[in-house]
Amino acid sequence: MKKTLLSLLCALALMTGLLPSAAALEALRAADTLAALGLIQRAETAADYRLDDPAPRAQAAMLLVRLAGDEAAAKASHVVRYRDTDPWSAPYVAWAAREGWVTGVSDLAFYPNRTVTANAWCAMLLRMLGYSDQDGDFTVEDAAAFAQRIGLLSRSLSGPLTRGEVFETMAEALTFPHPEGGTVLEHLVSAGICSRSAANALGLLDRTLTAREI
Repeated sequence: MKKTLLSLLCALALMTGLLPSAAALEALRAADTLAALGLIQRAETAADYRLDDPAPRAQAAMLLVRLAGDEAAAKASHVVRYRDTDPWSAPYVAWAAREGWVTGVSDLAFYPNRTVTANAWCAMLLRMLGYSDQDGDFTVEDAAAFAQRIGLLSRSLSGPLTRGEVFETMAEALTFPHPEGGTVLEHLVSAGICSRSAANALGLLDRTLTAREI
C-alpha cells in the first residue's frame, strides 16, 4: 500500500512539474495578445517567445516605442543618442530618450544589453503615459509599486525582468488611459498601428472596466 501511494505521489509530482505555471500561462497569453495586435512578432511555440529570457534595456526601449505607436517615426529619425547602442536599437533608444521616457547610464552610454529592472521599466511606461518623476508624480525607486497602486500593474514586480514579464505589463497597459484620451489601445487603433478587428476579437475595445482599472 505504501509503495502504491509513493508511486502515485511521484507520478503526480512529475505531472505537476511538466504543467506550465499560472505565471507562465499569463506571460504566454500576453505575448499572444501583443502578437495578434502586431506589436511583437508571432511565435510558433511558447519557447519561441523566449519568455524566460532576461529583457535587455534596448529591447524594452523598442517595445515602449511600439506601444506608444511611434515606431515609424523613430526609424525615420536616423538619430544615434548613445555610443553603445546597436544599429537596430539606436533609433528606438534615441527616440525614447528624446521623448523623455528613458535615460542613459551616462550622457554617452545606455547599457543596452543590461537587463531592465521592474522599477526602470515601470518608470519608462509611466513617463510614456504622461506621469513625471521630475514633477513628483512618482520616484524611479518606487515606480513599480506606484504603477500597481494606480492600476497599471495587476501584481507586484521587482528586480530584473524577463521578456514574459515585460510582455505582461505591456498587455495590461493596453487598456490604461492614454494622455491624449481613450486608452493606449484605442490610440494605437486610431493611428492605424493596430487592427480594430483584432482588438475587438480580443475583447479589448468597448469592454467593461474591472474594479482594478476603475
